[in-house]
Amino acid sequence: MAYHQSFPVINRYYCAPNYVNLRINTDNGFTYDINGNPVFHIRDTLFTLHNRRVLCDSQGNPIVTLCKKNMTLHGRCQVFRGKSNDSSELLFSVKRSSVIQDSELIKLQVFLAGNKTENVCDFRVDIYSGKSSCYVYAGESLRIVSTV
Repeated sequence: MAYHQSFPVINRYYCAPNYVNLRINTDNGFTYDINGNPVFHIRDTLFTLHNRRVLCDSQGNPIVTLCKKNMTLHGRCQVFRGKSNDSSELLFSVKRSSVIQDSELIKLQVFLAGNKTENVCDFRVDIYSGKSSCYVYAGESLRIVSTV
């Protein structure tokens, strides 16, 4: 897939023309701006079959719901719009690129909802040791579309 222009995967509201500095605290599930103000947080939902988590904005509004599928070799996770887990609201799915992962580098493949065959991923994510940095690439290319 050739990428000539940017497009929102979740919502245009969450796109920025310039770099945005955010700090992610994986211990408490919050993401902060450079002034220490909460921007996003993860809300766990208890007693669900698919390990559901909801990503919310600073006001508590649900942005996406993450559903980890149980019993998959590649650790597949599906991401739905808002608080839904209905297939019509599927935005994308994520899976590990290999069953066996290197401890220094986690490689993920992202497939947009319209990519039914999943022969080629729409995005690739490389997460480095300690989860301190990651790069998002356009498909299988070397073009970086985001860094965290």
